Amino acid sequence: MVLLVVFRAVQGVGAGCINTLSFIVMADLFSARERGKWQAVNNIGFATASAIGPSVGGILSDTVSWRWIFLLNVPICVITLGVVWYGLQRSARNRQRVAIDWAGASWSMIGIVAILLVLTWGGRDFDWISPPMVALVATAIVAGAILWRTERRAEDPLVPAGILKGPVVPFACVAFFATFFVWFTMILLAPLRLQLVLGTSATQAGALLTPGIVLSPICALITGQVLSRTGRCRLTARAGSAAQLMGLSMLLYVPPGMAQLWILLSFAVVGVGTGLTAPSLMIGYQNAVPHRQLGAAIGLLSLFRQLGASMGTAVVGAIVGSSVAESATAATAGAINTAVLVQLAAGVAVVLGVGLMADLPLGSTRATDVETTLNRGPRWSQVAVDH
Repeated sequence: MVLLVVFRAVQGVGAGCINTLSFIVMADLFSARERGKWQAVNNIGFATASAIGPSVGGILSDTVSWRWIFLLNVPICVITLGVVWYGLQRSARNRQRVAIDWAGASWSMIGIVAILLVLTWGGRDFDWISPPMVALVATAIVAGAILWRTERRAEDPLVPAGILKGPVVPFACVAFFATFFVWFTMILLAPLRLQLVLGTSATQAGALLTPGIVLSPICALITGQVLSRTGRCRLTARAGSAAQLMGLSMLLYVPPGMAQLWILLSFAVVGVGTGLTAPSLMIGYQNAVPHRQLGAAIGLLSLFRQLGASMGTAVVGAIVGSSVAESATAATAGAINTAVLVQLAAGVAVVLGVGLMADLPLGSTRATDVETTLNRGPRWSQVAVDH
């Protein structure tokens, strides 16, 4: 287990780079109004793999060995490396040395890992007021204080000053965090309920969840078209947040006679909500950030996304974990119901974040072009603002 966790962390470093950089590249290539369509295409790749993955993983676990879940991905990673090397090679022209905020990255990582360990171990492996928990909380506080001082002095800080201000960015970050808190906890809890409470196999559980995962990218594609045509984000974001909350609310009572179908439907409704909300938040967020800060801003939003996913699975895992270890069906069902309440709180946070976010019109000109135009002088300033 220790090796699985370590190597999964290394894999996560690579995944975090790819996910973040793909959005940064698209932000450079397309205007805010066009990005929705192309980021939806990006989401289709992510969601297609997510749809195929559970079924393939279930079949491999049931028939061969769980190790093949990891081995199967090695050739895919090799292909990805070749595609990235070929696709981005021609863009690397005017290279210049940049100041990377290694200190800020290190202290933020220490603080985040400490918080995640508290959420994972607290109340299960250690008492909340035990020395390890106190030490981890102290580590998180110290790391946060040092990070704050480091960022004030950094030449190119990890979190640029003032980026979390304004009528869009702070609310989009909260909603993005909560959106992926909901989605990843659904991905965790739905198969647990199907397998450990209702008695389905891993293969069946993967097949039952596939429709919901497929619906998410389809809705993301529709969202991209709507954003491109209307130039507004709030309508689709609000519809998606409402769908997420409705899907979670369905789990407060699962009819005994149609439990599997009910869970499938609730998962699908949450998938629809995620497909509507996530692209809307991403595009609205990018539209509100100056181009010179776009890389750091997208990295920050990706951090909130990963924090939502990581903290969600940590919290839900801590709630459900002990009953799963004891193989007690009734206890597992009760723990999952408790976890649903936590999910509902996150769903409410999505609704509030989206509701408070300003609905700025999306620009029809690339951010790089706008910044170039602004640098030409007063004559062009109003044109760029209009764009």
